[in-house]
Amino acid sequence: MVVSQDLLTPRSRPSAVALGFFDGVHIGHRAVISAAVETARREGLSPRVFTFSPVGLAPASKNGLTLLQTEEQKDAVLAGLGVEEIVCPLFADFCSMSPEGFVRGFLRDVLRAKVLFCGFNYHFGKGGSAGVEELRNLCTPEGIRVEALPPVLWQDEVVSSTRIRACIREGEMEAAAAMLGGPFTLTAPVVHGKGLARTLSWPTINQLFPPDFTIPRRGVYHSHVLIEGRVWDGVTNVGVKPTLHETNLTMETYILDYEGDLYGRTLPVSLLRFMRPEARFDSVEALSQRILADADIVRQDSARWR
Repeated sequence: MVVSQDLLTPRSRPSAVALGFFDGVHIGHRAVISAAVETARREGLSPRVFTFSPVGLAPASKNGLTLLQTEEQKDAVLAGLGVEEIVCPLFADFCSMSPEGFVRGFLRDVLRAKVLFCGFNYHFGKGGSAGVEELRNLCTPEGIRVEALPPVLWQDEVVSSTRIRACIREGEMEAAAAMLGGPFTLTAPVVHGKGLARTLSWPTINQLFPPDFTIPRRGVYHSHVLIEGRVWDGVTNVGVKPTLHETNLTMETYILDYEGDLYGRTLPVSLLRFMRPEARFDSVEALSQRILADADIVRQDSARWR
């Protein structure tokens, strides 16, 4: 799969293009993208995604958003869905383009689109002035089909990135996973902490949240850690470690039964279930006992997540 910011070179093959901001590829986004991929395969087209980089200026409707996935995670999901090319320019490169210029000058002439797929509430053009009806009106004379998919529902409500973020911030990880199509996961390098956990026989890994990433509810979670193709159960704390008098927000994970040096490795840690709020204990020994008790709960619960 290719990730490109090339906005000028006409593509060699006609395209089926999925359109959207895709700020966290949830099950609604996956429906749009999968429809484009399936049509591309059936009609001999190249399956492409047109989206925007979250770096810098963003659409007014997306100002202040926090990410549900890193760009690398998002690209991996799209590759798994069968996308051949992600066209991902900065929003600033397109924000002043007219709807007509976007359809004729870019979708038609550069991406060579033959069919477009989008969500029911898709908007484009300067100031987001055009919607699905305008897209159809512009595309039909150019011989481009437009397929606008209906909303995807979960528990009788529309799935959206905003709704998923709210669940994550409340620690409702199972609901978030149902709408994301998989557990909420941070993939980040393992950094050095103070090393205190290792002296207490429960060595941990520490990871930092990237800028603008969605921060889950502070507390302790049952987690999964993927290491060299194997999934390990973990106890993860999201917070500032009040017992240790630290102030930096981190994600710290005790990986059950794992031995080995993971410093510098980039690992995905998935938060499966919120177990308890972050707490300050009277002593490090009391904290140690509680983490070991949390580990026992995870062991008992682990079969449910396999």
